[in-house]
Amino acid sequence: MNRKDDFRHVISEWFLSDLPETFDRDISIPINVGVIVSIVGPRRSGKTFLMYGFIKRLRESIPIENILYVNFEHERLRNLDANDLGDLLAVYYEVSHVDRRSAIYLFLDEIQVVSGWSKWVNRIYESKEFRIYLSGSSSKLLSRELSTELRGRSIDFTVFPFSFREFLRVTGIYVQELSLLLHSEKSGIIIGALRDYIKTGGFPEVVSLRDMGEKLLKSYVDTMIIKDVGERFRVEPSVLSVFFNYAISGYSKYFAGTKTYNFLKMLNYKISRGFPLVIMGHFNEVFALFQVEIFSLSAKSKKQYPRKLYVVDTGIINVVTRTAEMGRLIENLVFMELCRRSEYFTKFQVYYWKEYGKAEGKEVDFVIMVGNKVSELINVTFASSREGVPEREISGLLKASEELKCKKMTIFTWDYLESGDIAFTPLWYWLLAPY
Repeated sequence: MNRKDDFRHVISEWFLSDLPETFDRDISIPINVGVIVSIVGPRRSGKTFLMYGFIKRLRESIPIENILYVNFEHERLRNLDANDLGDLLAVYYEVSHVDRRSAIYLFLDEIQVVSGWSKWVNRIYESKEFRIYLSGSSSKLLSRELSTELRGRSIDFTVFPFSFREFLRVTGIYVQELSLLLHSEKSGIIIGALRDYIKTGGFPEVVSLRDMGEKLLKSYVDTMIIKDVGERFRVEPSVLSVFFNYAISGYSKYFAGTKTYNFLKMLNYKISRGFPLVIMGHFNEVFALFQVEIFSLSAKSKKQYPRKLYVVDTGIINVVTRTAEMGRLIENLVFMELCRRSEYFTKFQVYYWKEYGKAEGKEVDFVIMVGNKVSELINVTFASSREGVPEREISGLLKASEELKCKKMTIFTWDYLESGDIAFTPLWYWLLAPY
């Protein structure tokens, strides 16, 4: 099938359109690195606008005709495979006046929908004619997940919804001297903004269009269920919707595949016992749901204990559950911030800890591991005073510190500060502190 007319339409549309306004993120994409750059993350988190901002900078020194952006989810480009992509470049050279003395930049958005795309990308990369930037809402575009032909030839950047720091900037709140705020009544402004951030989440469009925020979040959930998982993995949307809502009700808690299976069977869905774990993997691949393993040096122990479940954005939790608990919400928020700071766990790994063999044993929310060493133990609580911190948060850290030989212990509180062997740190301060 000849797709040249479709490519002519899409490419002409690109060169005739103006770039929209963009917002500077705390992510810097390199211009000349000599490898393929993958920009990955959940849908609607700002990947495309990050590309647009990058393209604006490029246009200051690169001819416009030498920069091609293609969104492969354009309605004219459905059902493409790698054999069609040769026509893409043929049409590009036909309709544009490329300056062959300058580099050619290709921005390929949602490339994962094209069957066999990686072999084609590898081939044009080998030609040394193009600087290639990929974007997609699939973890399969991460360098550690890419197919063999691209492995070692790419670097990736993960884009999540706005961090709290970005949220403040886009809403017009500027923090100049963070340390002074600790003892200032103006910290109340930051704490109020944090409540808003926890409620609405950080998806850029939701933050910008607050009055439409709830409707937008519901549409994002539908897209994750129907398009990202239902269509991509060919799963019935009705069972996906029930699964997603049930899973999210257990955010910041343990996910039990057997319990989920029994729940779905009770509703007369004809599924296999392994179905919940398979579907959880699909939602993880599209950056909607995340799971954290127990810390253990034994692979067998890791399999015996359930994983803890977190959601990409607290706004989604709020529109799905309607009964969100503040303590669990801020724990989810801390997890997502750890995702950002570790660049989706490439800089450090995150686990939880629990006493072995004890149903009501002591626990630690997050164990931070850098290389082969545990570097920090973190618990999270919605407390505003020393008296309000549950004793289990302290005893869990002390027990884990002894067992894991880690002296750095932190409890994130709502707005209580105290130094000592265990550091009590206000959540807002940590979210805004440099790292």
